[in-house]
Amino acid sequence: MGVAEKGSSALRKLKSVAQKQAANLPAGHLINAVVEQVSQFENGIRHTVDGVQDKVKSLQANLLKMYQANKELELENRGLQKSLVSLEKENAQLTMQLDRTQMELEVLQAKLDNIGKLVSGYEDSIAAAMRPGKSKRK
Repeated sequence: MGVAEKGSSALRKLKSVAQKQAANLPAGHLINAVVEQVSQFENGIRHTVDGVQDKVKSLQANLLKMYQANKELELENRGLQKSLVSLEKENAQLTMQLDRTQMELEVLQAKLDNIGKLVSGYEDSIAAAMRPGKSKRK
């Protein structure tokens, strides 16, 4: 039995006893007026306690919702952290592959430059050979 219920029970008993004894007294109407005020006070306390209990229940429900939402966010955060680690590994691998490809591209560019120089040299040789001028006959 809660504190409010015990208090309410005690006030009801007190009210009942006071009303029975007031009936036999000349100032019974005054006692009944006091008993009525006590009754109103009791009702006010009951409404206050009920309101506080409702508020506590509401706060408990909100706290539970917040706790559950926090657990869900923590779980989602762990999943995102795992994804981030995986993406960082993949990024590192792609960066290494890009570096290797860049080096290969530089080697191929150097070879292409050398081929260009050779072709240019052959063209110059062919052009020189086809110029009329000095003949090799003596």
